[in-house]
Amino acid sequence: MSLRSRIVLAVTAVFAGVSLLAGWLMLNHAETSLQTAFDRATQTRADWLLSLVSVDPVILPLPTDRERMQVLYQAYGHTRELFRSPGFPDKYDQQRIKNRYSYRAITSQTTTEQAPDGQITLTLAVPDINLRQDISQLRWVFGVGWLLSLALAFGAGYKVAGWLLRPIQAIVDQASMISNATDSSQIALPKSRDELYQLTDTLNRMLGRIRENVDLQRNFFGAAAHELRTPLTVMKTGLEVTLSNEQVDQTIKPFLVGQLDEVSRLARLLDEFLTLSRPDDSSQTLKMGEVVIPDLVRKCLTQLAGLAIDYEVIVSFKMDELPTEWVSTDAVKLEHVLLNLIENAIKYAVAGSIVLVLVTYSAGWIIRVQNHTVRDSGPTLDLIQPYFRADPLKEGHGLGLWISHRLTMLLGGTLQLNWQAYTFTSELTLPVTNN
Repeated sequence: MSLRSRIVLAVTAVFAGVSLLAGWLMLNHAETSLQTAFDRATQTRADWLLSLVSVDPVILPLPTDRERMQVLYQAYGHTRELFRSPGFPDKYDQQRIKNRYSYRAITSQTTTEQAPDGQITLTLAVPDINLRQDISQLRWVFGVGWLLSLALAFGAGYKVAGWLLRPIQAIVDQASMISNATDSSQIALPKSRDELYQLTDTLNRMLGRIRENVDLQRNFFGAAAHELRTPLTVMKTGLEVTLSNEQVDQTIKPFLVGQLDEVSRLARLLDEFLTLSRPDDSSQTLKMGEVVIPDLVRKCLTQLAGLAIDYEVIVSFKMDELPTEWVSTDAVKLEHVLLNLIENAIKYAVAGSIVLVLVTYSAGWIIRVQNHTVRDSGPTLDLIQPYFRADPLKEGHGLGLWISHRLTMLLGGTLQLNWQAYTFTSELTLPVTNN
């Protein structure tokens, strides 16, 4: 539920409660006023009838057909009934009828000046059907009016809430236009110094702190690249010079060639990692070239042959009848992806098991790397997050699959991970061409 809807519902609920309480009090006051007016009219009628009563001689006024009247005369401690209308209720029936709102009885008595020798009491019972109809109509009008006012309050509250939340929506729109942490744009401050002004100012200061942290991170990456590239360059140059020397023992040349390849791979990996770690680089430069996928896979397997021996696993390479077509892609980035996937499979495979590398072609190149694991299954989505490691006891920093996933997206391909039934599968799909 949106904030606007919650505000409208809360305001409507408060309005409904307050208006219902106030309306109920006003309705009770109106009903009491109607009953008081009715009783005053009846009292006036009873006083007028009492003024026409005479004891000596006995003179009595007659009530109407709908009225019921009783006249009592009290003198010298005795009470005598002078008149009683047919159907006039006794004291118990008066209470019962009053509760049913059929009649309302009013009693009027004479004073000592009107009857010096005694006291005349006249009780007049009048039907209150008109009063009940007026009260019922008043309640109906109140109920309908309350519901209409509630509907109007909801509609008006929805409009007003939208108008009040418009500045917040403007802040959200401006914040969404800031694409990355290096964008120097700021959210425009409102003219009124209210809570929205404080919110906008807080967001701007938070963006400033984020930009400072990003700048510090970028500076750290630059310094790290400078410090790491220098020794790698020295090592690479030393290996190249050593290999170019004809006096080097031929038996150690393969070892030196392998070391040179590893140093070159480490330098390229450093460049790719630093490039991917920059949050402001939304698009990376691809060095396109013609790549034969089976040959590139064999090259990666050759580089990782020593690692497979160290982890006591057997790497099996299979491929279907593939076309002789080449793919246009970035060979360096694709090589990083393949090395990461195969190296990850070797490290996490069960000792003595087989790591299968299968290359197929079906509307695009598909490289599937499969290995047997100790665990039955695991979180595949977390594996493409930076610094997440499925097994903390294994070597690595949790960056291999994350970098592979990022590079695969740059190459226009897809990387799918599946971990079920003690088998982990990495499937890399590449398009035929990559523009």
